[in-house]
Amino acid sequence: MEGIYLYGIVGFPQPLFRQIRGLGGSPVCLVPHKDLAAVISRSPLTPWPIDEAHVTIHEMVVEEVMDARPILPGRFNTFLRTEEAVIALLDERAQGFRSALKRVEGKVEMGLRVLWEAPVEAEASLDQGTGDGGRGTEYLYRRLGEERRRAALRAAGERLIQEIHSLFRCRAVESRLQRLPTNRLLFTGAYLVERDRVDAFRKGVSTAGEEFSHLSFLLTGPWPPYHFVNGAHDETADTVGA
Repeated sequence: MEGIYLYGIVGFPQPLFRQIRGLGGSPVCLVPHKDLAAVISRSPLTPWPIDEAHVTIHEMVVEEVMDARPILPGRFNTFLRTEEAVIALLDERAQGFRSALKRVEGKVEMGLRVLWEAPVEAEASLDQGTGDGGRGTEYLYRRLGEERRRAALRAAGERLIQEIHSLFRCRAVESRLQRLPTNRLLFTGAYLVERDRVDAFRKGVSTAGEEFSHLSFLLTGPWPPYHFVNGAHDETADTVGA
């Protein structure tokens, strides 16, 4: 059964400036409704394999559209059954779409990952008593020591994150951070940056990398603003797939 694959939401009435091919080689087009439009292509309703080739095609479509106008990027493998369902989505979510498009207009997303060697915390110097408390008491002391070390590690990581951010956060409009997701990863960040400030943002991150030379900085982008659409086009009852 054929349906519609959704790449994202844009403003209308500007047409697409060039022909774009999407998943399965299908031409990408707009389904307009008032001042909004969905970026779509015809597609079987069976989800596409989640692999590099297919995800790259999805990304390329979104990025080509982003070059010409703001876009609210859709999730990979988001389908709707009919054009009527697309128009209903645009109508029901119109206010959220307009607000989100205004929010990301003239901006792109930059991604940053910072790796660190977590400091080795000294063993907690807890009074172990005389040992007559038994194994239960020893276990509680051990758990308390572990929790204190974790707290010290979190505090050290947070201080370091704040110091790093002071060097470039003023060059981004907004940011989304995941702090200490693993022992090796200090933080991952998504930054909403004005297009004409991308070079300044890169310079700020480069300065941070020079000052904190014991850390590893991996900066990527510019990307479509995936982290800053605030779920403006989450699936509705008419949406098929993930």
